[in-house]
Amino acid sequence: MRKFALLCCTFLIGLTAIAQNRTITGRVVDRDNNKIPNASVVVKGTNIGTAANAEGQFSLTVNASVKTLVISAVGYTDRELTLTANSNYTIQIDAADKSLDEVVVVGYQSIKKRDLNGSISLIDNKEIAQKPISNFTQLLQGKSAGLQVVGQSGQPGQSGYLRVRGTGSINASSEPLIMVDGIAVTATAFALINPNDIENVSVLKDASASAIYGARAGNGVVVVTTKRGKSGKPELRYSYQHGFVGLQPLNNVKLMNARQKLQYEFDAGVVNAIADSMIRNRITSGALPAGATLFNITAQQREDIWKLMEARGAGDWGKYYLQDAYTDQHEVALSGSSDKIRYYLSLNKFNEKGLLYMSRRDRTGGRFNIEYQAYDWLKTGVNLGVTHSNEYQNRELNNVQSPWRAYFTTNPYEPLYMPNGTYNLTFQGFSALEGQEKNTFFLDRIGTFATLFAEAKPLKSLTLKTQLAMNYNTAKTESYLQPGSNLAAILGYSQKSDGGNQDFQYVATNTANWNKSINGEHNIDVLVGQEFTKRNFYSYLLAGNSMPTATVTTIENAAQVQTATTSRSQFSIISYFSSIGYDWKKKYGAKLSARTDGSSRFGNNNRFSNFWAASAWWNIKKEAFMDKLSFISDLRLRSSVGTSGNVPTQFYGSLGTYALSASYNQLPAAIPSQLANPDLTWEKNFNYDIGLEFGLFNNRITGTFDYYNRKTKDLLFPKNVSQTTGFTSVLSNVGAVVNKGFEISLSGDVIRKKDLNWNISFNYSQNDNKITELVSPDLPSTTNTRLTVGQELNTYFLVRWAGINPANGKNRYYKADGSITETYSLNDQVLLEGKSPLAKFFGSVNSNLRYKNLDLSLQFYYNGGNYIYNQMYRNAVGDGGNASSLAINQFTDALNYWTKPGDVAANPSLTDASQKVNLASDKFLEKGDYITLRDVVVGYTLPSAIASKLRISSFRFYVQGTNLWTGTKFRGTPEVGFPNRETGAATFSQPGQLSLYGYPPARTITVGLDIKF
Repeated sequence: MRKFALLCCTFLIGLTAIAQNRTITGRVVDRDNNKIPNASVVVKGTNIGTAANAEGQFSLTVNASVKTLVISAVGYTDRELTLTANSNYTIQIDAADKSLDEVVVVGYQSIKKRDLNGSISLIDNKEIAQKPISNFTQLLQGKSAGLQVVGQSGQPGQSGYLRVRGTGSINASSEPLIMVDGIAVTATAFALINPNDIENVSVLKDASASAIYGARAGNGVVVVTTKRGKSGKPELRYSYQHGFVGLQPLNNVKLMNARQKLQYEFDAGVVNAIADSMIRNRITSGALPAGATLFNITAQQREDIWKLMEARGAGDWGKYYLQDAYTDQHEVALSGSSDKIRYYLSLNKFNEKGLLYMSRRDRTGGRFNIEYQAYDWLKTGVNLGVTHSNEYQNRELNNVQSPWRAYFTTNPYEPLYMPNGTYNLTFQGFSALEGQEKNTFFLDRIGTFATLFAEAKPLKSLTLKTQLAMNYNTAKTESYLQPGSNLAAILGYSQKSDGGNQDFQYVATNTANWNKSINGEHNIDVLVGQEFTKRNFYSYLLAGNSMPTATVTTIENAAQVQTATTSRSQFSIISYFSSIGYDWKKKYGAKLSARTDGSSRFGNNNRFSNFWAASAWWNIKKEAFMDKLSFISDLRLRSSVGTSGNVPTQFYGSLGTYALSASYNQLPAAIPSQLANPDLTWEKNFNYDIGLEFGLFNNRITGTFDYYNRKTKDLLFPKNVSQTTGFTSVLSNVGAVVNKGFEISLSGDVIRKKDLNWNISFNYSQNDNKITELVSPDLPSTTNTRLTVGQELNTYFLVRWAGINPANGKNRYYKADGSITETYSLNDQVLLEGKSPLAKFFGSVNSNLRYKNLDLSLQFYYNGGNYIYNQMYRNAVGDGGNASSLAINQFTDALNYWTKPGDVAANPSLTDASQKVNLASDKFLEKGDYITLRDVVVGYTLPSAIASKLRISSFRFYVQGTNLWTGTKFRGTPEVGFPNRETGAATFSQPGQLSLYGYPPARTITVGLDIKF
């Protein structure tokens, strides 16, 4: 009886167990419903599971209480499946993002992308390669939230101005620290690098990412890594591109034609020299009576003269001042690896013919990067890049030698040549065309970047590295004012000048990095290092007057050596740095870093300074409570706080210096030229950042949000001192400025299929700039801008224009007290709060569409919140200058002038002599907001089956358009840079402040091909 009862109980228990199990069946596929064989299907948190068969099918018996299965496969991202009452499933999983396993260089360490936890933007080669632009800074625009490129120029070889999270200094540089393979380089040297040799760019924005670079990282850090050889068979790549370059149409303005300009001058009472000469000739011939002028002859007689002037005139001067421009590039690169060696070699040739007459640039370069695994524990390598650039540069801005200025100012009725075949000097007394041919300026540069390193791993968890990086740049200029030229006749002499400089910098860096994982849970990373930097700079200038002939160009043949000067300077920095990072199961993490820098640029009392950073992060996705939110594939919160620094542009700003060029009683003498300040120290940044990163629907949608607050204090600024010292000021640390704002980056796959993929991405940056402390609450920065506590840097300071008086056609202005007057006075200048050259927001919208072998991508870039003083427009609307200034060609907007009482006009009466003055006011201060279609690329990649038959691995052909369209209310070109020292420097001294005949951005249509073997 007992045995029978036991048997019954056993049977019932078995039935219960069977009742508590269920069988799950299904098929694992990719996003295009293709089978995925051998996929793993496992009960979450256990080792219970099975593998799919060759058709992707599986069957798994599990306990009825099981709620979640984890599906994984090699090359695909894991997916968690929440079980329902269903017993059969079709499970789609996404291909893994292999780029997350790529290694990037950040803060003296190589880190996988997936492990980055600071405010860092990564720009890979796919985003910058094969673009028809000769310098790299222009390619960065719109690629990273928080990184702004100010002043896109069409001048061959000209670079833009980089800003990371705003402008943080007044007298020191606001450019970020640029590191190329371990060495800091200038923006000029950076522009020499071939963009196709760059593997990736890391933009370090917060304290945790940049503080390890210490004293020079106050404006952010741009880390550039050049290409290395990759594992696998050798790859030989050849690329070619040819670009057709044209002029972007000016926005919202149009030049007058000959008839409009002649009528305009007549209405203004301007005596036209060409018409006056024709009238005198007709008086001599008897066709007109004595005393005839353009203003007292008949309308028909005046019409006959104007028609003749139109016929003899050049018409559209763009035919002469502009040229057929193009870009042309060839490049060949070989990369690969063996068991011991990884290598990358490239040669490139880039030729660019600029828009303006005679402008051009030729760049030739090569790179040789090699790594050798000498032993299992020792790796060595060399990175070497050399570039030679030769340029013919045009004069720019408000100079009669500038062909771009001449294009706008030369009247269409003026002839190109005189009857004797020489160039017509135009009303300005100068021919810009002759100036380009006979007053030449050449720039020749050579840049060398070299890095040698050795990396040893005495222990699995310990890496020792020593590196020596060198950057050697030379620049030579030749300027020749030929004898017989018009300008030589005006000056009374010809002149040849040779100038140049040599800039050599080396950086020795030694680091030890210990990286240990304990039980797969506790991950510790420790870095210690030391670095020494030294830079030597040498320059010279030779000039001689009265050259014998146009073909003899050496100064030794000059009748008089006018100038012979040399200059030499140097500085050095010694640094010690360390960091320690810890995380638990990649869920919670923290990092501390510190750096001590000592610089020869500062006084003895403050030569060394300490910088630090602390950060923490939380991978929220790894929390158990996130299991129910399966649509969230990634969620991380991070925050950082820390300090960094900035250095003066002067090498010897803290020292008392003497000028030895003086004399006393006919004997050599030295006089003090700069007051010493032994307490001079670094500008210091205190940076706070909090960020959120997320991914949705298996990272089909990804994004980041950052808020930052960056305060720069101890600004380098001249401070007034007692006149008893013999000086008016001394360079000191006074003042503070704050930049705060937020950044958003979003990316989403609208369509994600095997043959069709469409991704849209967007980034937006907003920055608010404010001065919080100065040596005085209100200081002039230029004639028309101010530095005022509580306001943005370089807020405009102008008289306010109140329009045209309809009763009498006179300009009206607001007085300082707000009342209206017709009398212009500089005493009525006021601070225009909220109006400065600094952009308050910028960003880009990008679209990438691929259908089978066709691809289409485009980028829109936008910028706004800034104001630009439009000096070029002011010169060309009849409200600038006296009667002779009105003789330059004008925009058609100038035709909207007052003629009779009651007229509502934009410009004053042309016949009122009191209005023909050159007066600055906010009438010409315009919003710089714009959006531009920066790039459109259409490409086709040959199917691999066809390519293999041709014995090539890939073939791609593409057409690209750059700067195709711009939408703006600004009159002219809103992408303005820095007025050079030739003119305008005292009035406007910041990038983006002034529009004044700067070299325009070019519109380019490029065809290219890329072949890999």
